[in-house]
Amino acid sequence: MSDAYVSLKNLTLAYGKTVVVPDLNLDVRKGELIALLGPSGCGKTTAMRSIAGLMAPKSGTISIDGVDITRTPANKRGIGLVFQSYALFPHLSVFENVAFGLRLKKLPKAKIASMVEQGLQTVGLAHLSDRKPEDMSGGQQQRLSLARSLVMEPKVLLLDEPLSNLDARLRLEMRNELQRLQRDTGITMIFVTHDQAEALALADRIVLMKDGIVEQLGTPDELYNAPNSKFAADFFGFENIFEIEGSEIVGRTGRLTVLIDAKEGYLAWRPSAITIGSGPHQGTISSMAFAGELREYIIEAPLGQIKVTTPSSTPPFDIGSPIAFDLAIDKARHLSKNGEET
Repeated sequence: MSDAYVSLKNLTLAYGKTVVVPDLNLDVRKGELIALLGPSGCGKTTAMRSIAGLMAPKSGTISIDGVDITRTPANKRGIGLVFQSYALFPHLSVFENVAFGLRLKKLPKAKIASMVEQGLQTVGLAHLSDRKPEDMSGGQQQRLSLARSLVMEPKVLLLDEPLSNLDARLRLEMRNELQRLQRDTGITMIFVTHDQAEALALADRIVLMKDGIVEQLGTPDELYNAPNSKFAADFFGFENIFEIEGSEIVGRTGRLTVLIDAKEGYLAWRPSAITIGSGPHQGTISSMAFAGELREYIIEAPLGQIKVTTPSSTPPFDIGSPIAFDLAIDKARHLSKNGEET
């Protein structure tokens, strides 16, 4: 018996005659925080819109807790939405923003007051109940948007790029806040983002999408350390990816002989996995950038460009200087042509 709480079966989504998501199958467990991740245009927001009831699928089904909601109106699905833009009412106080949906349900005033107070306490805004949104920081507005959705007691909470309008420090704070809320409430969350760092930090599982297709589904650890395709490897930071032909790896401008057993597929290295300053291969430093804890180099070699990072505490190499480097096979990720790791 399936433990799926949210289930998408053979879902086809299109705008007019343009199919964006051809055949999506996904099961989300109750209480799980799952991230739909991928570049712009990959279909992640379209999938979220279909779950919310904001667009009808061409075919396939959507169910929550065993109930088919494919044709159920959006306002009857029991789903909460948190948008990138927050969508707050600027003329209403914090209290009234949270109470708005509850008033539409015609609940008793005392019940509304109690639920709003609890919701604001959950997100740490009880002391700002009389404030207007324009007098709040971006992080506070985001928490207000969360409270407004949570008080409606949704079966599922959908979050569409909710942190993209925040600066780096607030994004980190809100990641922690979302994790706390999800842990404390036990609500099922589906989080849409193009930011791999957000997905890795927040999700129980990640759905990596490309061109409307699920490229890989797994835990953050699985996707980060064991990508199963060239696209997934590149997306998660294996920036040096070369095709294998016999005993050689092939770059844009040349080849290198390496000691490998495989005869085809790809070898992929993270920039941090490449040894610089010693090794059997030669190149020239073409650029260097200081990036806080790291220095980022580009080496021009017969194979093409090699991207390398080293700790910034180590002495820098000069631009234009010749450099030895090593592409250690034991530090590479080996990918087959059909997308499976070998």
